[in-house]
Amino acid sequence: MKNSKFAARLTKYCAAVITSLLLAAPVSAQDASDAIEIVRQGIPHDALFALDMSGENGLAIGAFGLMLETNDGGNSWNLVEPKTPAALLGVARAGDKQIVVGQGGLVMTREGDGDWTIVDTPFDQRLLNVALSESGRAVTIGEFGFIGISDDSGKTWRTVTPNWEDYNEDGYEPHLYDAEIQADGTMLIAGEFGLILRSTDNGETWPAVASGDQSVFDMHFARDESNTAYAVGQEGLILKSTDNGNSWNRLDGGTKANLLGVWSGNSEVVITGIREMLRSSDDGASFTNTADIKIIRHWFQGVAAGVKETKAGDEGFLREQSIYVVGHKATIARVAK
Repeated sequence: MKNSKFAARLTKYCAAVITSLLLAAPVSAQDASDAIEIVRQGIPHDALFALDMSGENGLAIGAFGLMLETNDGGNSWNLVEPKTPAALLGVARAGDKQIVVGQGGLVMTREGDGDWTIVDTPFDQRLLNVALSESGRAVTIGEFGFIGISDDSGKTWRTVTPNWEDYNEDGYEPHLYDAEIQADGTMLIAGEFGLILRSTDNGETWPAVASGDQSVFDMHFARDESNTAYAVGQEGLILKSTDNGNSWNRLDGGTKANLLGVWSGNSEVVITGIREMLRSSDDGASFTNTADIKIIRHWFQGVAAGVKETKAGDEGFLREQSIYVVGHKATIARVAK
């Protein structure tokens, strides 16, 4: 099989990651080097894999159908009644519409405060992430090069299959880990072989705008009119784009850790990973890490920013932004300012 060598390599890598997690020690009491403040934590076998936040509203998802919701900018989180025992791996929101994807081709949608609906799709692949735009276009990606596109906010889907021999000589179908949709409908997907692919024609073609040896696990496009984006991945990979994802340059974060999530905005960058958290306040020109034991003995994956509004007399509302990370033990933590 053409994927046999690829699968063997992936299995070896996954085994190394799992081993590092199993060796992690229990979380300790907070110390003087706190980089995060734990807001909520579950039991040892719990895990949260993705986080989406929009203003005061947020949704964290994870293993065994776990969903936690906030309506106060991340200060408190409520358990959502499980809709499935499957692992939930990706979440996206645009306006009042949301999509969650996961194990076994699972797709769930919700509009406003309505109930979650499990969509009847022909998929059976593990879906690892999803993106959604205000126009209703959605793209979900997953294992072995799977790409699904929807034009009605996830109600119906079609699949597209690039010619993977254009990207690697053996035609291996790379796992795809992240997806983004820009305001003009441009789609970007990222994954194995350092690939970041970009489509401006609704998925007909996918030119590569980045490639390399390390997998790309996550991307984030700043919402601050700067055209800046970051991507992170395997063995300390950090990429930066200043032209809205058309081209990418590598940055030195001073780490070889596997980096799983990234958020950026207004020159600030927060990167999560396995036993690592990196921060920059100068738009990626330099990074610092942390000695916080809650970071260096564990893993965090999803990262997003929420906003809490507090009434400020008769003059309106005070808006305070906080960055949150999710990961091991279904932990939700606020990043220190």
